[in-house]
Amino acid sequence: MPDFESNVPGLFIAGELGGMGLIRNAITQGCQALDSIRKLKGVGTGEGLDLVVVGAGPAGFAASLGALSHKLRCVTVEQDTLGGTVANFPRGKLVMTAPVDIPLLGQVNFRETTKEKLIEFWLAAEKKTGVKINYRERVEKIDRTAAGFQVKTDQGTYQTRAVLLTLGRRGTPRKLEVPGEDQTKVVYKLIDPQEYRNKKVLVVGGGDSAL
Repeated sequence: MPDFESNVPGLFIAGELGGMGLIRNAITQGCQALDSIRKLKGVGTGEGLDLVVVGAGPAGFAASLGALSHKLRCVTVEQDTLGGTVANFPRGKLVMTAPVDIPLLGQVNFRETTKEKLIEFWLAAEKKTGVKINYRERVEKIDRTAAGFQVKTDQGTYQTRAVLLTLGRRGTPRKLEVPGEDQTKVVYKLIDPQEYRNKKVLVVGGGDSAL
């Protein structure tokens, strides 16, 4: 829907999962989705959480800051580290973005930067604002309840009025499912292209990382 709600009432989607991979757009979507969630009936009342944010990439981090600024009862879970998809970019990768307003931080004027500088900025913002993110916690199941949702992770269960999915599309890659894929020389992310210089490598895929 235009307000980022899925066909499941109370379940929202923002960022790369919804087709917007650009950082500025993902941040904006995260903030807009949060504004829609704030208007839901039952938010701010009753027991349990108002919101569970799944993923701490640009969209999830912005939404988490928005929830903190509006004093929502919110838990953010991230199966990896701060930055989501951006954190898994190759070392030194140039990141194109644009000035954008972020809750509790104001306008951020990044335009062309590197992955490392962007992650450094987000880590500083996390420390400055005090926003809490549960790292290394993976969502396993989401069930509808009378009051909203029950979110089960590998570390606990949360009762919440709404869920915002900002998990990107790279966090859990599709595996090859062939003999030998459990060897250490089979990897599913590209950190530094120089590691493969002058080596014989089988590349599966034809995106920018493969190129």
